[in-house]
Amino acid sequence: MNLLWQTFEDRSDLLKSLVRHQSITHSEGEKTFPYFLRDQYLKLDYFKRNADQVMLQPTGDGRHAVLAYYKAPQSKKTLVCISHFDTVGIDDYSEYKDDAFDMDKITEKFRQDMKYLTPDAKKDIQTQNYLFGRGSMDMKPGLMIHMSLIEKAIQESWDINIIVVSVPDEEVESKGMHAAVQKLNQIRKVDHLDIALHLNSEPTFSQAENDPNHYVYSGTIGKIMPSVLCYGKETHVGQPLNGISSNYIQSFINSKMEYCTLFKETYKDETTPLPVSLMSRDIKDHYDVQTPFRTVSLYNVFLFNRNAEQAFKIFNDVVKDAIHTCEKAYQETLKSEGFDKKLSINILTFKELKALAIKEYGESKINQIIEQIVHEIPDERAQSIEITDRFMHMLKGLGPSVVTFFAPPYYPAAHSSEDPFIDEIVQTVSETSLKQFDRVSKRQYFFNGISDLSYAKYRQDDLGFESYIEQTPVFNQSYFIPFKDIQEISAPVINIGPIGKDAHQVTERINMKSAFEEIPTIIEQVIRKHLL
Repeated sequence: MNLLWQTFEDRSDLLKSLVRHQSITHSEGEKTFPYFLRDQYLKLDYFKRNADQVMLQPTGDGRHAVLAYYKAPQSKKTLVCISHFDTVGIDDYSEYKDDAFDMDKITEKFRQDMKYLTPDAKKDIQTQNYLFGRGSMDMKPGLMIHMSLIEKAIQESWDINIIVVSVPDEEVESKGMHAAVQKLNQIRKVDHLDIALHLNSEPTFSQAENDPNHYVYSGTIGKIMPSVLCYGKETHVGQPLNGISSNYIQSFINSKMEYCTLFKETYKDETTPLPVSLMSRDIKDHYDVQTPFRTVSLYNVFLFNRNAEQAFKIFNDVVKDAIHTCEKAYQETLKSEGFDKKLSINILTFKELKALAIKEYGESKINQIIEQIVHEIPDERAQSIEITDRFMHMLKGLGPSVVTFFAPPYYPAAHSSEDPFIDEIVQTVSETSLKQFDRVSKRQYFFNGISDLSYAKYRQDDLGFESYIEQTPVFNQSYFIPFKDIQEISAPVINIGPIGKDAHQVTERINMKSAFEEIPTIIEQVIRKHLL
């Protein structure tokens, strides 16, 4: 057999070719990359003979996930390797944009002109141990390692099924992984597979400058986006107290939500980052002297163990507290200005608002409105806001109100940090890294870069996704998570990836020894010791 991807140099060449085929999220290159990837697999004799085992799974929008399936001689035990091939954009490369996907060229350009490099990047480029370029770290090295791995399994007829899954859209909404999970479950059912492990190879993140250590992750952080639409009472700016500004209402919620420690979770010695607003603005279409009466905010909340239902309860408690404070402050202003009236602001969840709208207008009419909005507006977040806003317009008699809901995307937290099987694998990674490469490999419990492992493991005690479905205006319309399939393909998760630095920055780079030698060896050792 003519081996393609088993040496340091071969892996380097493979990564450079993967990076060279640009695949920015939502670009044409992201759509063509799966066909390029399939052609790479078809260079292997095994897949030439079994071309139907390189599968392109459509996401419904012109993009595809790629699943390459090596069938074991006898075993039903299965390893699933997960990566994504989309990247963020390249505007940060400025005059070097044309070379952003050519790892050799951009590395040489930065070596000659270091104005874009941080002090740490300057040190790294001088060592000649790093290659730069968009996708050089996040995360085409992971895909390269998995391709090398499946070739080795084919060469040696390993008695374990290996499915290498590589997906688009990880950087935005993970539609690629959602589609791949459904296809993976279909394969599992047909071939009666027993999935033993989901292995992601997202790059390891340095924990401090000049940190030489490698990190292995036994889980991935969750992310959810609780949101609120504030609906006030419009008035002319010359008579401001004849109404109430939605921006005013929102200011109280924002002051309670941003950096709110109620959402902080701790596991061992790791903690979630605090919540912040990702959008906060009124939704007036144009300037005039009418006070804003519709304001929306979307918040980023990270998760370790909480599910959607638990996060939503905390969010609603914070909103209620904020509205109580708002009502009290506004009442004092009214009194000081000689107004004898009382303000009351309603608080509803989207589920409650939709139920009121259905009661008033009928389910058929409400579903028709949702479908129309989804058809007319491309962005799922904008759709969610518009649906909520439209229902409030239709129920204007409710008066000043705030409506809480979820906006996509949702990444459930997933971890196997208390699984003895994963403990043993972490130990093997640590021992192999130190003995063979003199590198310390430390354990982190949660990968904090957000990853598609969120859709590979399901907590059996978690029914919180029901709340997510009910409180997300576009769920089962333009946004969907295959919760049932996730339950059925659920297995222990781990992330073992190469050392890289500065994801999503112009100084994105990969440690060559780690990517082309160390991690391929370590993962092979894990498989031989724990899966074969």
